[in-house]
Amino acid sequence: MSEHRRQNKIPGLRQMNMPNRLNQITGKLWIILRVAVNKFSDTDGAQSAGAFAHFAFFSLFPLIVIFVTLASIFIDRNLAEREVIAYVETYVPISGEMQRYIFDAISGVVKARGQASAIAFLMLVWSAMQFFTALISATNRAWGVEAYNWWRLPLRSLIFLSFMVSAVLLAVGLPLLTKMVKDWLFPANDFRAWVYVLWRFIVPLLVLFFSLSVFYRIAPRRSTRFSEVWAAALCATLLLKAVESLFVLYLQHFATLNAVYGAFGGIMALLLWIYLCGCIFIFGACLCAGQAEIQALQMKPQE
Repeated sequence: MSEHRRQNKIPGLRQMNMPNRLNQITGKLWIILRVAVNKFSDTDGAQSAGAFAHFAFFSLFPLIVIFVTLASIFIDRNLAEREVIAYVETYVPISGEMQRYIFDAISGVVKARGQASAIAFLMLVWSAMQFFTALISATNRAWGVEAYNWWRLPLRSLIFLSFMVSAVLLAVGLPLLTKMVKDWLFPANDFRAWVYVLWRFIVPLLVLFFSLSVFYRIAPRRSTRFSEVWAAALCATLLLKAVESLFVLYLQHFATLNAVYGAFGGIMALLLWIYLCGCIFIFGACLCAGQAEIQALQMKPQE
């Protein structure tokens, strides 16, 4: 210990050790990335993302209907419809004619929810369970653990469904509550616009990060610590934002989906985006497993 203290007192010695520490951190991150890529390939992550896209697309309409129905308990029905659809639009990086085609169809389904509520609920239960089943199964394959049995897997899917519904309703309700409080406390100040826009940008990111953290923490059939998942959840969140920007550029300058698919171009763009999201979600699970595997190997010599 005295030798360590003496070395720390030598001018410039700690600065000389910084490159070595940086190299060690960079090397460790590179190894984790390689392990995650191998896990994604070995567990057929691309096919799992295809299953994710299939069930997520079919669950999108009934999910929005349920979101609006539950939000209508607390606020006006038309306001709930506008806010929920606007919130969903923040996660779908398509615009123009494609966006109008998809969200006009969603708005029409929401307006008919009085007649379709029971059917939408049944579709929601079935499709959402399959949607989470694909993600949970892929996550457990990434960790190399046995999948849940026949009754625990649907139960775990329902738990995640309840959490997602609560998170979306909270994310939709908080901006409205903030705007109401601002109008009540500061009616004369004109800073509502930029605060509301900033809130609209931050809330989806926070909801996404915490949702991914909870999923990566609970989905594996093993004991998982938060320290093993938060970095992967943050990486997946940032990767989603980066891919979102690239996807917008792709649709604006390179894609010819409308020319090929006509009126269905928006649907194909939505399916492509959901598939990319599925790849990122599953790759995040592979990052969690890779980080835990590398940490376990580093701990073995010390035991």
